[in-house]
Amino acid sequence: MSEVDPLIESLYRWSDVSGVLLMGIIGGTIARKSGYDIIGFFFIAMFSSLGGGMVRDVLINQGTVAAMSEPEYLYLAFTGALIARFVYFKGKTWDYIQAHGDAVVSGLWAGTGAVKAITYGLPLIPCIMMGVFTATGGSMIRDISMGREPAVFGNNQPTVIPAIACASIVLIGNHFGMLAVGMVVGPLVSIFLALLGIWAGWRVPAHQDWAPINDTAAQVKVLAKKAEHKSRAVGRKLEPHRVRSWRHRQMEAALQRRMEKEARSGKRKKMTKEEVSDFMDSFDSDVDQLSASTDSGAADETDFGMDLSGDSYDTEEPVSTEESQRLLDAILADDKLTDELIERLMSRYNSRD
Repeated sequence: MSEVDPLIESLYRWSDVSGVLLMGIIGGTIARKSGYDIIGFFFIAMFSSLGGGMVRDVLINQGTVAAMSEPEYLYLAFTGALIARFVYFKGKTWDYIQAHGDAVVSGLWAGTGAVKAITYGLPLIPCIMMGVFTATGGSMIRDISMGREPAVFGNNQPTVIPAIACASIVLIGNHFGMLAVGMVVGPLVSIFLALLGIWAGWRVPAHQDWAPINDTAAQVKVLAKKAEHKSRAVGRKLEPHRVRSWRHRQMEAALQRRMEKEARSGKRKKMTKEEVSDFMDSFDSDVDQLSASTDSGAADETDFGMDLSGDSYDTEEPVSTEESQRLLDAILADDKLTDELIERLMSRYNSRD
């Protein structure tokens, strides 16, 4: 770790203690709005101003927590609570001061947390985490203790992102032997990003249904289905000749049995060769349409992912082309079932114009 200019250390020190006082006042003001008594003022002020540093020091686990070993931190936090108790800060001016003061203090504390982590030789990611915890840990502890959702979570003004930027810049400065530069530039960048969120209404988006992996996988599945359907269509065209010949023979034999039966009963004359050929062509067309409609039904399956609500089980799964062909072949292999099939197809054939 490179040496730091005493002036920068002094600025950090005064900014740190000033931030504790300001955050104590902010915490006390929040306690007033929530209707807390003086005890609530003290606790909320302490959590707001010292919580992040406490979390940082406990996680680093090197010596006593700074807020306990240096009593001026507690004095300043409680002084802020008393100020907020005796002075009712409210109105647009106070909201402006609070928002901008919070942005400035958070940027400085992110740099302080990163520098302390670097001092104790923590790796890269933990150093960034220490900067984030120092900057935002107090507000999270305060919100949780008040039974509120932490403000840093979900669709709010960015506070974690500026802290990450500050800690990263401090780390880069330390890596190149320019820690002092990083300690100045890092907080300035963090403060700028936080103020940008205030001025421009910048929010961290929270899209609950956004899942690019699922969307991409669903598109791939659709493309795979289309390719599968094309291959099945080609497969039907290249279907072995012996299979089609066997089906024709089974249908012709069943048709012959029907015509002989009708001739014996005197219901009608035998069908001509042209009628038999027309009927067989109609049968082939029906088989092809059955396969095509089955494939198109299967192409509508585009869902991907886990179904936690259970709606995906509300519809029946379509029968596949292979299952339809196996079912047809099973019918044709049985003379009785084939005769029933001929009866149904003949009724449809005779009803056509």
